[in-house]
Amino acid sequence: MIHQALALLLLVTASQNSFGQVFVEKIFPPALQRGRISRVVLSGSNLAGATSLWTSLGPQLKLTLATASSSQQAVFDVFVPHDAPLGLYGLRLATQNGLSNVHLFAIDDLPQIEEVEFSQPQLTNSEPASAQHIKLPVAVSAACAATDVDCFSFNADRDQRVSFEIVGSRLGKAFDPVISILDSKGRFITDRDNDVGLFFDCRFEHTFAEAGTYVVKVHDSRYHGSHHWTYSLRIGRFPVARVAFPSTVHPNEQSQVNFPQVENTPRTFSFTAYKKQTAPFFFDLRRNQDEGSAWLPLSFSTLPNVIEVEPNDDRTQATAATAPCNLHGIISKENDWDYFVLTLKKGQKLKFCAQTRNIGSAADLELSLFGVDGKSLKQVDDSGFEDATFTFTPPADGNYVLQVGDVLRDGGSAFVYRVEVNAVRPHVELESEVGRIAVPQGTWQPLPLKLKRTQYNGPLELSLAGAPDGIRLSTSSIPADVNLLDGILDVDATVPTGVYTLQIVASAKSAEKTFQTRARTQPLIDRLPTGRGPHGEPFELREDQRRLPATLTDRIAVVVTPPAPFDFELPESEVLLPRYVFTHFPIKTRRSKSYFEPIQLVARGGQLEYDRLRQPKIISTIPDATTGQGTVMAKLTSVVDTATTRHRVTVTATAKDGARTVNLTRVFYLDTRVAFQPTVEPSQLKLNPGQTAKVRILANRLKPFNGAFTIRPSKVADIQLPEEIKLAPGQTEVEVPIQIGAGIKPGKYSVELPAETRIAKFAEQASAGKLEIEINAAE
Repeated sequence: MIHQALALLLLVTASQNSFGQVFVEKIFPPALQRGRISRVVLSGSNLAGATSLWTSLGPQLKLTLATASSSQQAVFDVFVPHDAPLGLYGLRLATQNGLSNVHLFAIDDLPQIEEVEFSQPQLTNSEPASAQHIKLPVAVSAACAATDVDCFSFNADRDQRVSFEIVGSRLGKAFDPVISILDSKGRFITDRDNDVGLFFDCRFEHTFAEAGTYVVKVHDSRYHGSHHWTYSLRIGRFPVARVAFPSTVHPNEQSQVNFPQVENTPRTFSFTAYKKQTAPFFFDLRRNQDEGSAWLPLSFSTLPNVIEVEPNDDRTQATAATAPCNLHGIISKENDWDYFVLTLKKGQKLKFCAQTRNIGSAADLELSLFGVDGKSLKQVDDSGFEDATFTFTPPADGNYVLQVGDVLRDGGSAFVYRVEVNAVRPHVELESEVGRIAVPQGTWQPLPLKLKRTQYNGPLELSLAGAPDGIRLSTSSIPADVNLLDGILDVDATVPTGVYTLQIVASAKSAEKTFQTRARTQPLIDRLPTGRGPHGEPFELREDQRRLPATLTDRIAVVVTPPAPFDFELPESEVLLPRYVFTHFPIKTRRSKSYFEPIQLVARGGQLEYDRLRQPKIISTIPDATTGQGTVMAKLTSVVDTATTRHRVTVTATAKDGARTVNLTRVFYLDTRVAFQPTVEPSQLKLNPGQTAKVRILANRLKPFNGAFTIRPSKVADIQLPEEIKLAPGQTEVEVPIQIGAGIKPGKYSVELPAETRIAKFAEQASAGKLEIEINAAE
């Protein structure tokens, strides 16, 4: 049922515009070896006119278009330098039409080969007897179709220790791989499913008791699959560590780091080579005897590291720490508890933030804070998809104890954790609502920004990092108290066409310090929607879609294309829509004298979109703009369950320019209100007992609504109004008599004035507010 609903949603979404967007379903191979040129094939839809690749590594990779692209395929030769950082990164295809969705790929240092069956389907390797023979060390690029089983054979010596890893789920697909190892007679040796910290992938090692030929078998745990699911199977001698301890290092100093799953003694490393990497970054761990590396997440931090000192299994043995700091520890066994004692000052506002998921740990932390008297003050588990976080202001000076444990009371070498304890300072989180933009030379595109402020409501200065001359933000600042900004990315006509990587930086100076923040993005890896289905089924993003490589989530991909032969504007930045009625707004297009193609216009956003697979609450109807009709009138119609709200609407103009498709976007705000908003004048009266008075009810209809409605005043003892006050169609106001009873007591009285009508087939309600009447004391 869910799959049918998803298919319906995608069909409807795709049909909104006859010009499809560039979409990459698969890249092969999914892993590239550094120090060599790899031929990369991208498969998907609307890939014709490919010009380049954008990667989150910036200009480090050298890219060459190998052959002219077709609608379904683009081919590039990619050179990965010897010093390219290992790990997972993002890639987008740039075409003459714009940028594709992001796709994930890996950079590896193991020798790369391809599954033979991928290029020669007749040479199947679905059974151990037909396994493809491989020579170690190796990384095999392969695909997993539905019900697919891939078998690879290799030779191993007696007592040889071999590491295995599969990179599949981490590529952002729904792949849940299982690895099984068989001997030459098909007998089971061992298998592996998921390893926490690698999503549904795994990384492990096995020591072979006897020399011989062995088979490694790969399939999806549910035997699901797709021609778009690819993976890299790594086999050889490399570390199987998944976590680093501690998980933060200083960018300018040598640091001691331990990898508890492979060694017990910390080693000293210099991380200056990673200084340009976005935190967290992938650290490639390789020992002297290794044939390849494992990449693990690390972060830079200027806070001091405090490492737990065992034994610290009760409060009396707590490891001493001074805030601010990073607390590091390992839940080393079942029912293990770690304790830290912090000396805090009254009024010192602190934030405690646990980190396990983002550092590859298996731990699910529970934090408890105890006061100077030993009583529990806080107990926090994870919050939604994130680890445990809380703020705390000490009520008195003294020693406070933090207790750290696993929610399930589990433990082991993979249960590494970090708790950041830092002062709550003025801070702003900045989010870009788009992660990719295509801008023709000489025009602009919207760049909407959201802000989340903490203890700072002042202005911010905006700048672009990585932008060449001629690309700029039209707005260089965000005013105080503003949390939504309709930014504009301007591109001069002189900016060369091609791909660029930009970062939006917001700077502010508070009374305490100057701080900076970079805009975050959340690119969508595949087509899965969010929200819920018709029966409440969750369509949340999977973990592998939410937790993306850091080099993807703090930058925006931009492609500058040749000039557009047309432009357009929205003369009205605010459009008012009466609920259950309709409204019109103009769209003005301009075109070069030699351009005659029709321009398709589509409005999207807010209530114009499908919500949890339900029909849009507002329907847009926009004719094409033509040479004979440059200005068109768009119509918005409110239907059932339309909410009264104000939200942004994007209008996209799409047209062909020879072989390419040009998309330009402009925005306005749609304010949906009740179609009649009656008021009473005057709204306050001072009267004596027995006195009469009159007030006026003003209809205040919003065009084009012109219908009748009725007001039924609430009943108040000794205050007499008509039971019904009717305003006929087109009537703008009505006079209403009021009679005050002679025996009414002095005081203040309030009469409610609810209004109702039917608009088309929908019942609608409004209110004329309250009529406040003050009764004077009798003389």
